[in-house]
Amino acid sequence: MPRTKEQNEEIRRQRKQEILRAAIHVYVDKGYAASDMGAIADRAGLAHGLVFYYFKNKKNLFRELYEFMMEESRRNTAAHFEQEGSTLDLFRGYARSVCERVLDNPAIPRFYARIGLDAHHLYEPGEISPFDWVKSFMLPMIAAIEKGIARGEIRPGDAGLMAMQFWGSVSQGMTYLEQARQELDAQGTEGAALHERLTPILDQVVESSVALFKA
Repeated sequence: MPRTKEQNEEIRRQRKQEILRAAIHVYVDKGYAASDMGAIADRAGLAHGLVFYYFKNKKNLFRELYEFMMEESRRNTAAHFEQEGSTLDLFRGYARSVCERVLDNPAIPRFYARIGLDAHHLYEPGEISPFDWVKSFMLPMIAAIEKGIARGEIRPGDAGLMAMQFWGSVSQGMTYLEQARQELDAQGTEGAALHERLTPILDQVVESSVALFKA
């Protein structure tokens, strides 16, 4: 029985996801210049020609990857802050979930750390504005902070500045956590022992990130 249009679209979506996920790992290992379509196809376990079927060239693939990752991050952030709960609990939970990604999938923070430096390979000057993305990314945090201030749950202040300070603290914490993980990996620490060593660092990152909201 022939596949329906919807089934074909779902297969197409899944294939592209496999390719994009594979591209993340190739990119963090090799950087943009040394990444090639063949290595991405091999990582995804797909025929080389299939990758070119979905993406005409490396630049096209990485542009879509960049936009996919930025949108996913923005969407996940918005969804988190749409939840009910106290302001401190929301920000504490967000910081923890973001940092746990470092432990669960270290390629993700490495991708975000590097891709901004390579955006000039993908876009012409003025074609895309990282500042617009940051503004969009921050809006749910700003709204949550404003609500928390109005409720008297957190100290008063400029909501936009507080959102930037919070995210800066989380970002620096993610970097430190990743460095600590790499050092422990080099020492051969793994499994439960690795988790035990990293958990106190993660807890400190979370609490220091939300400390700015407290009176």
